[in-house]
Amino acid sequence: MTIEKSWALGKVWYHDRLSPDFHRRTIEQALVIFEDLGLTGPFWSFVEHTPTP
Repeated sequence: MTIEKSWALGKVWYHDRLSPDFHRRTIEQALVIFEDLGLTGPFWSFVEHTPTP
């Protein structure tokens, strides 16, 4: 992940964290954020990955 992509994710993810009205995101909300930022793949879609021996 580039520093620019990391910064974009941080801005979206933490912008309201200190608000008294902050509520933890649902999995669906998180997936939309990741998709909007172009973050794809098993890690970003919460797909379990079992390494092959």
